Amino acid sequence: MNLTHTAAIVLAAGRGTRMKAKTKNKVAFNLHGKPMVAHTVDHLIEAGVAQIITVVGFAADSVKVALGNKVIYATQKEPLGTGDALKSAIPFLDSSIETVLTVYGDDSAFYPVSLYHKMVEELKIKNCDLLFLTIHKDDPTGLGRIVRNELGEVERIVEEKNATDNEKKIQEINTGFYCFRRDFLEKHIGDIQKNVLTGEYYATDMVEIALRSNKKVCAYFRQDSSIWHGVNNRSDYSRAQKKASNA
Repeated sequence: MNLTHTAAIVLAAGRGTRMKAKTKNKVAFNLHGKPMVAHTVDHLIEAGVAQIITVVGFAADSVKVALGNKVIYATQKEPLGTGDALKSAIPFLDSSIETVLTVYGDDSAFYPVSLYHKMVEELKIKNCDLLFLTIHKDDPTGLGRIVRNELGEVERIVEEKNATDNEKKIQEINTGFYCFRRDFLEKHIGDIQKNVLTGEYYATDMVEIALRSNKKVCAYFRQDSSIWHGVNNRSDYSRAQKKASNA
């Protein structure tokens, strides 16, 4: 599939507090001989994505060393969350871009090249404004659950702390990998409200904004959870290293 009108925004600005990283962004930690974010970017290049924008913030130099001149860099000036990071990349989009993929630099190293094609294809075939990747997790503890209506359409994403006992049993979770129609993204990115508890803006809110605006929201479900591996702490990182060396 041709991705000449598709851009990818790689979010790599977060502090990664639970990784206890002091001078290096966690996305720059090595997995099987190269930084985890470099695996992501190399797969995006292989997929033929026209433009790759990496959002940097904390320990930006370590990300730039990891990626060199393979990408365009956007800087998130203050650590105000993933929604704000996404917003900081939008001015860098080329005028030819129609579709925007957004991935996190710390959980996307194992996404296959074919997945990027599939996400764009699904968005276009189903004529969605926003499509996001969901996967099955045997143990979904701590992750956002996908609530669907009786027709199988996405109703909302419910976070663990807000989930009812029944909702906690849902094993379909949000990975945070989004595919947007550019016009929808540009029009609604400013609608994300600051979280009252953290003071941050979250990219996840774009799903709720789309639903509220009567836009078409789709989820692309994959039963195989091995394509996604979040690295939030040292034990996650250790498992990712083992997985990469066995790949």
